[in-house]
Amino acid sequence: MLSGILFLLLSATISFAQSNEDYKRQIESLNAEMAQAMVAGDSQKSMGFYTKDVISLPNYQPMLTGLEELRRSNEEMKNSGMTVNAFHSKTLNVISGGNYITETGTFEITFTMKGLESPVTDSGKYVTIWEKQPDGSLKIKIETWNSDKYPAMN
Repeated sequence: MLSGILFLLLSATISFAQSNEDYKRQIESLNAEMAQAMVAGDSQKSMGFYTKDVISLPNYQPMLTGLEELRRSNEEMKNSGMTVNAFHSKTLNVISGGNYITETGTFEITFTMKGLESPVTDSGKYVTIWEKQPDGSLKIKIETWNSDKYPAMN
């Protein structure tokens, strides 16, 4: 009896770990697609990674609620002359539970802005909460990120 219970517990633990690894691979693939869309300036594709009721907590900006508000913010950034030259993220940890997967990681972004003589590179960390969709896909429900260095300190 005890060996049966131990077997079930071990099986559940192994299954849970495999599930998190599967989610990690899926999220890493989505992050790579998002990076490509960012560099290409493809706002329409970028917005496809988010739920309609997304909450975004960007660095040095007010909270954005809903897909339309996020879209407007991204368009304003693009219209201001900001261009993303490169974006790389590294998923460090994935924790799944219920209908959500929490991802933590680091990023590096290189961008140009109107008025700057050369590209700027920034790095930082992020937390993303992904929501499982009925079709098995994942979409971003909540995101936040911040730089490792305060801009005035660079």
